[in-house]
Amino acid sequence: MRLSKNIQNLLWDVDVKTLNEKRHADFLIARVAEKGGTPEIIWLKRKFGLDKIRKVVRHSRNVSAQTKNFWSII
Repeated sequence: MRLSKNIQNLLWDVDVKTLNEKRHADFLIARVAEKGGTPEIIWLKRKFGLDKIRKVVRHSRNVSAQTKNFWSII
């Protein structure tokens, strides 16, 4: 999977070469939603869409209450 440097920096603890967009979608969404800035959020919305992001964020244990609240409002 080809990712920008900004996204790769958020995934510091995994080998980005082994990531699969479909198989690891929930992980990618949770991490970028929690740690990403504006450019990363724009990428996330384009890549997965708001409905998928909201669903993953709502159910993820790796996302803070503050982030869950943010995505419930958008």
